[in-house]
Amino acid sequence: MFRLRLQFFLVLLLMSILLTTGLYIFIKVSFQHDFWNYINAKEIRYTQPLAADLIKNYTQQKNWNWIEDWDQYAAQHLDTSNFPRRSRQDNGPPPPSEQNPGELPPANSPGDNNSTERNSHQDDKESRERQEFRDKRDFNRRPPMGGASIFLLDENKKLVAGKNERRNNVFLMELESEGKVIGYIGIPINPALRDLQDADFVQLQETKLALVITIALALAGLIAFPLAHFLTKRINRLVAQVGLLSQGKYGERIVVTGRDELSILAEHINNLSETLSQNEQTRRQWVADISHELRTPLAVLQAELEAMEDGVRPLDLTSVTRLQKHCQRLKHLVNDLYELSLTDVGGMTYRKNTLNLSALLQDAVSSMQAQFSQQHIQLLVTKIESPTINIFGDQNRLQQLFANLLKNSLQYTNSPGVTQVSLTIDNNFAVVTIEDSAPGVDPQHHEKLFDRLYRADSSRTRATGGAGLGLSICNNIVAAHDGQILVNNSDLGGLKMIVRLPY
Repeated sequence: MFRLRLQFFLVLLLMSILLTTGLYIFIKVSFQHDFWNYINAKEIRYTQPLAADLIKNYTQQKNWNWIEDWDQYAAQHLDTSNFPRRSRQDNGPPPPSEQNPGELPPANSPGDNNSTERNSHQDDKESRERQEFRDKRDFNRRPPMGGASIFLLDENKKLVAGKNERRNNVFLMELESEGKVIGYIGIPINPALRDLQDADFVQLQETKLALVITIALALAGLIAFPLAHFLTKRINRLVAQVGLLSQGKYGERIVVTGRDELSILAEHINNLSETLSQNEQTRRQWVADISHELRTPLAVLQAELEAMEDGVRPLDLTSVTRLQKHCQRLKHLVNDLYELSLTDVGGMTYRKNTLNLSALLQDAVSSMQAQFSQQHIQLLVTKIESPTINIFGDQNRLQQLFANLLKNSLQYTNSPGVTQVSLTIDNNFAVVTIEDSAPGVDPQHHEKLFDRLYRADSSRTRATGGAGLGLSICNNIVAAHDGQILVNNSDLGGLKMIVRLPY
């Protein structure tokens, strides 16, 4: 397969060839047709007085019987004012120069040594011969001017007057009276008129046109190659950039100039490079965080088991309970990872129906009261705008949403502290607000709280903080319910989580 540059060049060259060839054929045919029509029109122009008189007499007589001597009548009414009369010398032998038509008799050579009188006499003779040649040539180029050449046909194209000997090489001029065709004047095409300088002129114009077309094709070929090179050079840069992306090299960028389609494509490729670079960094951070999250409980379990094996710790109920706690934490982490992966690929199932959000939120708060009390944190429901606030959603997923938000507040609120829950209606949304007391989070970290494995304080231990997956799962659950989750600072000194669900 040809390279793209050669393909561009061939396409541009082929288009140029087709365009110029078609233009050449069209102009040639059109010029020939229009030129010969012009020549015919010149011949017809001299028959206009004859045609006008024929129509006038036919309108009065209603027939052609009034024509007696056609030759004399036609000769009297033809327009011959623009053509010279035949001179007396026309009956004699033609001048020597006429033996080579279109060429005037040569003048005397400047090297002649004749006397002045002889030169003068010879100059007068040559001048007369030149004039006679011009008259002879102009006369031969005259249209036919007699009844022997021009003839008359009736409306059925039957001969009325004159001789119709060259029917295949004539032009028929219509005669109309009162909107009807009454006859035709037959005008033989003058071969002398077409065979002399007019035909040479047509041939000369065709030659010049062919030369212009050839030059145009040559210029098109010269222009097509650098144009193809320019276009493919930019495309090759894009291809090279995509090749780097496929190799995982996201740091390279294309210099964007202009605002055409290729420039816009280059800009999109640069944006794609930036996105892939960020995703690669996120992936690496994700793998590192997951490894750390899994390694920590596994390391604790291994240390506890080795201590029991070495006899440092006794194998009693307390040690088993401690091991079970670490296993439960590891189980929660794996479950969170699994659920998060399901929400990412759209594999988490939702069974939505109409449910009472007020009752659902009250149940979530009641189920968490004991855990908050153990940590000496008050969990209060400050406002429920209505005991019945119905929404369309999945009960299990919304319970998971509220449980994750409450657990997040429990893990990151200092003891003693307070967590307040409220439910209001704002236009067409049910708004659930969960806010807690100190510590707070710097506003610059608010948008990143929903990133997986992200914690505003990276030094938190797993004893006080989760894996950083709960809020990511919450964000996906809210999005699946066509809602919105927001983060803001709370007047209590901590965070305010706002969940808006369609009401």
